[in-house]
Amino acid sequence: MKKLKRYLTIVLLVYGLQGFSQQAEAWLSADSSSIMIGDQIGVNLGIKLPAGSQVQWPLIGDTLTANIHVVKKENIDTITDAQKLTLQQHLVITSFDSGYFEVPPLHILYRLPNDTAVFDAVTGSFFLQVFVPDVDTTKPFKVIKGPVEEPYTFAEIFPWILLGLLVIAAIVFLIIYLNRRKKNQPLFKSKPKPLPPPDVEAIRKLEELRLARVWQSGKVKQYHSSLTDIMKNYLKRRFGFDAPEMTSDEILDELKVHNINQETTEKLKGVMQLADLVKFAKAQPTPLENDLSLEHCIDFVKETKPVVETQDENEKLKLSDKKENK
Repeated sequence: MKKLKRYLTIVLLVYGLQGFSQQAEAWLSADSSSIMIGDQIGVNLGIKLPAGSQVQWPLIGDTLTANIHVVKKENIDTITDAQKLTLQQHLVITSFDSGYFEVPPLHILYRLPNDTAVFDAVTGSFFLQVFVPDVDTTKPFKVIKGPVEEPYTFAEIFPWILLGLLVIAAIVFLIIYLNRRKKNQPLFKSKPKPLPPPDVEAIRKLEELRLARVWQSGKVKQYHSSLTDIMKNYLKRRFGFDAPEMTSDEILDELKVHNINQETTEKLKGVMQLADLVKFAKAQPTPLENDLSLEHCIDFVKETKPVVETQDENEKLKLSDKKENK
């Protein structure tokens, strides 16, 4: 009686497992059963289960066997509906050995809905025939041709052109930077402010010289040199000739061309002659002569500054012209 019960238990267990296996359908199929050595074919791995099942997908490395290599593994596709769950994966395989090779079955573990038991679905296997090309050994060997060189496209060359331009720009920037650093100059120069009119600039510098009280501190030569420098700079800006590089006599001759009246010219002439005596003959002018030189410079600037006619003055001139015509 006990032996009969044990036998029935084993039979029920076997049929139960077969019932579960019938609920899972696993497959492993190839696109072809034969290839040339080094060629590639596709392989489909999949399983179909009741909906809600859990699947542990087999880990596939770079090879299926020692002679079968996996070239590519695509993502696992999942298809579900109300009753079935289907998972499948496409592989690309190749072989570099000639012969007849078996691709063994793969095991896919799964768990049915509302069940803690783990079942094993085994795929089928298939054989792959790998051929080698026929070689006519009676013919001489041909030279192996190298890869064909294709012309470069603009998209391939452009990054190198851009890199070259960046390198050139960096070198130019470094040269400019080192040159200005050597001369103690700023790398980026600010835009220069517009200069004031020449008469305004000259009067301002003369007044600054007066307030500095240079000759009063015993620096008579420096005082008269500053006076002539201010006036030469004014003449250059006002009349356009290179006064700083000219002698006093050359400056006075040049002023005759600009139709400056004799009285105004004499003021500047006296300033320059006194300055030449101080600088070259070590003359010691009186305090009155020092102050008078500065005043004569101010008078010369005021009497020779550009005349700017206002709109009112222009209208007055037009009215006077109309009256004269009448």
